[in-house]
Amino acid sequence: MLKSYPAIFHKEDDGSFWVEFPGFGGGTEGDDVEEAMKNAREMLESSLAAYLDEGLELPKVVNMSELSVEDGFITLIQAPIFKKYQSHSKKCYGSRMVSQISRP
Repeated sequence: MLKSYPAIFHKEDDGSFWVEFPGFGGGTEGDDVEEAMKNAREMLESSLAAYLDEGLELPKVVNMSELSVEDGFITLIQAPIFKKYQSHSKKCYGSRMVSQISRP
């Protein structure tokens, strides 16, 4: 099963991008849009797995019409929820910072 979340891509003066997912902490980046997209998908996949590993409720999907960006674009990013998590309990045990994958 795939889960989709909107991602905000901010373009920097040097042509690189940094990416944030509303509802998630942290972000990622890339030297160009292709690398930023790849890193955003990896970050989302890792974040979803961490939430489910901890038994936390997944962040709510923010409606894209409620988002805006002046220096880039907004798009949906999909990441798989692996089979072992598809029947996982969605009970929330409280807030927790989820570690993110970022480019070295």
